[in-house]
Amino acid sequence: MRWQRFFRRKQADLELQQEIELYLEEEIDANIARGMDKDEARRRAHLKFGSVNRVREEVWRASSFLWIEHMWRDLRYVLRKLISAPSSALTVMLSLGIGIAANALVFSGVDKIALQGPPVGDPAKLMSVYPTDQHGQRAQLVYADVFESLQGQLKSFSDVAAFTSHIQVALTGRGEPRRAWGQSVTQNYFDVTQVPMTLGRGFGRRDVYSPVIVLSYDLWRVYFNADDGVIGKTVFLSGKPFTVIGVAKPKFRGTLQMQVADFWIPLSQQASLGFLQETDSELVNVIARFAPGADRATAQAELNAVSQRLAIAFPTEMQERQLRCEQAGSLPAEAWVHIAAFVAAVMGIALLVLAIAVSNVTNLQLSRAMARHREMAIRIALGGTRWQLIQPMLLESLVLSFGGGAVGVGASVLAMRALTYFHMPVDLPIDLTLNISTVVLWYAFGLSVVAGMLCGLGPALAATRPSVPNALKGESSLEKPGRRWAMRDVLVMVQIAATMVLLCTTSLYLHSLLKLTNGDTGLRMDGVRVLSIDPVHNGYKAEQVPLVLKRVLDGVMAMPQVASAAWTDSTPLSIGMKSKKFHHVGRPGDLGLDPEADVYDVGPGYFATMGIQQLEGRNFNGAGPNAAKQMIVNEAFAHQMFKDRRAVGQYLTPTLQKDASPQTPVSYEIIGVVKNSKSTMMNFEDNPPIVYEALEQNMGTAAPLLGYSLMVHYQGNGAQMANALQAEVHSVDPSLAIFHQKEMAEQVMDSLIIPRAESTIFGVFGLAGLLLATVGLYGVMSYSVERRTKEMGIRLALGATMGQIQSLIVRYGIARTVIALAIGFPLALAASKVAASLQSGITAYDAISFTLTPLFLMLVALVACWIPARRASATDPQSTLRHE
Repeated sequence: MRWQRFFRRKQADLELQQEIELYLEEEIDANIARGMDKDEARRRAHLKFGSVNRVREEVWRASSFLWIEHMWRDLRYVLRKLISAPSSALTVMLSLGIGIAANALVFSGVDKIALQGPPVGDPAKLMSVYPTDQHGQRAQLVYADVFESLQGQLKSFSDVAAFTSHIQVALTGRGEPRRAWGQSVTQNYFDVTQVPMTLGRGFGRRDVYSPVIVLSYDLWRVYFNADDGVIGKTVFLSGKPFTVIGVAKPKFRGTLQMQVADFWIPLSQQASLGFLQETDSELVNVIARFAPGADRATAQAELNAVSQRLAIAFPTEMQERQLRCEQAGSLPAEAWVHIAAFVAAVMGIALLVLAIAVSNVTNLQLSRAMARHREMAIRIALGGTRWQLIQPMLLESLVLSFGGGAVGVGASVLAMRALTYFHMPVDLPIDLTLNISTVVLWYAFGLSVVAGMLCGLGPALAATRPSVPNALKGESSLEKPGRRWAMRDVLVMVQIAATMVLLCTTSLYLHSLLKLTNGDTGLRMDGVRVLSIDPVHNGYKAEQVPLVLKRVLDGVMAMPQVASAAWTDSTPLSIGMKSKKFHHVGRPGDLGLDPEADVYDVGPGYFATMGIQQLEGRNFNGAGPNAAKQMIVNEAFAHQMFKDRRAVGQYLTPTLQKDASPQTPVSYEIIGVVKNSKSTMMNFEDNPPIVYEALEQNMGTAAPLLGYSLMVHYQGNGAQMANALQAEVHSVDPSLAIFHQKEMAEQVMDSLIIPRAESTIFGVFGLAGLLLATVGLYGVMSYSVERRTKEMGIRLALGATMGQIQSLIVRYGIARTVIALAIGFPLALAASKVAASLQSGITAYDAISFTLTPLFLMLVALVACWIPARRASATDPQSTLRHE
């Protein structure tokens, strides 16, 4: 085989030399035997055989792949040239790397949201089965009895499993109590997902009614210190013992998109934890795996038929509902409506950064191409073909593009680590981490190769078409006398115009973030600490919760450094806030028209702790659940509900669905009005309507999903306060899991996670574009000055002043900058309009952004032009004329 000959060419060459030498010796001996002297015999033998080197070359060529030989030769030549000019190579790789990093970072988010399936066996065959409502919208959950009936009717799926979305528990039994989120699943869950175990096993038929648990790999590694002997040990979930039977493989955290599960227990065991309401326990997520030969079309046809039968068997649960299937772990179509536009906008900005980088690199490559015209002319004069000249230049671009891809991937990894410092303003099992997957790597390096080829192809074609006579005299065909606009000028103007768009968009986001950060929240920020516990999910009965909260509050209030403290069921500026609609007692409610408000259940000291001023009425008096219901409203809700009438003393009742229970909801008396404050994750709504209900009157009716938060106003050191609060809670019950501990100032910053992330991304992109455009403009001006050194010397010799020389060069650069800004301004206006449609609070035509950004770019351009101009004005006329 030729490949075998290719790898043993040196050995074959040695063997060939030995054969040739043996043949020549035999021929020389034969000639001597014929009577010739030794020199003549050798001469005749060599004449008869021919050229030894030619024979060796033909055999070597026959055993070689010439294109590999030529490629390897050109690669060594390219590497030598790049090593000889490291600054130029690094500039190209860094420029491309900045553009690739921006795109890799954005694409990793797209990959996580849309492309990555759950880490299960053969993810393409694992489907999520869900019902749709009468409007065709996805309803994630299926009733448990519907699921049981469904199991025996589907033939397109080899097996069907179910699991609950999330259950929260206090995990004890190893070290400090910890809040954990898990799922209860059917016994065949790990068989359907085909998830192998790191340790132990998954669930089996004998585990259906057993208190057993499978741990996630991360929980096992962090909480159990990667203990290989954990199998068979007992852990406590909300005070109930469970036996560990397995540890799932790394990276498996469940099949729901971006949601994290720390553990799994049998579906039957969720009732033993005692916190799920009866209606919730009847709803499950359903996953199924295709049977051999089945596909989505046949499965959907079967689900359509099954839906009709289920609608007859379960008229209440399946009324006007249709079962659908799609790949497990994918986002619902309605969710994509909200994020697709934003993702497209960010991807467009990232590609704009790459376009600036490509323009910058192309400019640099054009400079190098101009410098090589004489070399190319000599090669052509010696018989070189155009392809022989282009090939090493394209290979050089390919090497630089791979280097740029490596730099970009490395920078994107650092950026992803930096994004981990952004925290959600609430303790929920949401995974926001980004990572470099194989798909992202292929995308990054593929994009870098395309960008590198685009950067190198034009300069390569231009460099290999020189006018040989002119090039041999040192003249470049890319710079004809009298030409006012060169390709390099056009590329720089593209960079500046694109940077104008980037910086204006960045300025809009930064301006909006600044308004949010400096805005008045209506809440006390300094000296307020948050601490959350969840007694219900820690094993306490509902009637025990008030006593636990009172004991903790009394202990905290006894601390000398504590000014005030109060419990609430919702931390301000969080997500997941509950809301209700209200109407006047005695009037019919209308869900479509009645005003809606965020609802907090708070203790009597809440307003003093949070610095919310009371305007009218009185505070809660600690009345129990059997007393008349009371509420306090803020100004915004009072005005929305009563206009100019007095709110105190009025009675309201929540607006419910027609079939809701109870049919006659309880009425609330408004006993006070307080000042406005921010409520949920900080947005641009100045005065959201808020209703405060008495925590003592509602405690035990329903366990809050996120536990109870203790708001503490204190004096002194925050770290010492945190330790004291934790010690006080554990003095009441050492098994209570404490979570969501932070200062209120931290909560404010966490609540700005979305605008902060947007501003950070656009800020980095804008800075990268500005840097690339500045370098590009400076490079063009420096090169222009270098090419016009003789002209400057002659002008100075003829009497031009240094100021006139500097003015000439600065005008040259500023003129191009002004044209670029004129092109970029309407594009920036269009981009700002798109940004305003995607993000509330952004003003499409912000006067500050569109005034300061062009002025700032002009200042940067002026500096980039003045430095080369100053150098040009220092030219020595005598040296220039002597050289001429």
